[in-house]
Amino acid sequence: MGSNDDLNSQQPDVTSQKPIVKAFHDDIGVLNHVQKLASEGVPKRALHIFAHDAEGADEVVGTGAGGTLKGVRELVAERYNERDDELRERFQRYGFDSDEIEKFECELDNGAILLVIDEPDRCADYKGKRRTP
Repeated sequence: MGSNDDLNSQQPDVTSQKPIVKAFHDDIGVLNHVQKLASEGVPKRALHIFAHDAEGADEVVGTGAGGTLKGVRELVAERYNERDDELRERFQRYGFDSDEIEKFECELDNGAILLVIDEPDRCADYKGKRRTP
């Protein structure tokens, strides 16, 4: 399916600098988007992938034996398959509130793969706002 739904439903101001979270429902969709971002110059350190589904997590986070996403290891900073408190703590560090985190957990529980784009200038562009220098 390869959708890349923007899960940040609110329009936070640019000063909040929350990362962008995009949901994908297949590994190829997330790989294509990560490759696109890399080609646009988004640094590896700004890209983080989360997955719960055992198969999806194996493919995306690199724990499986040779999945389709071999190239994603070189394109993202971190890959996670955490759950519960560990997951909540990780998203809290990004600045998300409990309602947002619950929404992300629900998406992950339903098999989504989340791509977190943690680059302030990129986040401002996604929100249709430019950061002033």
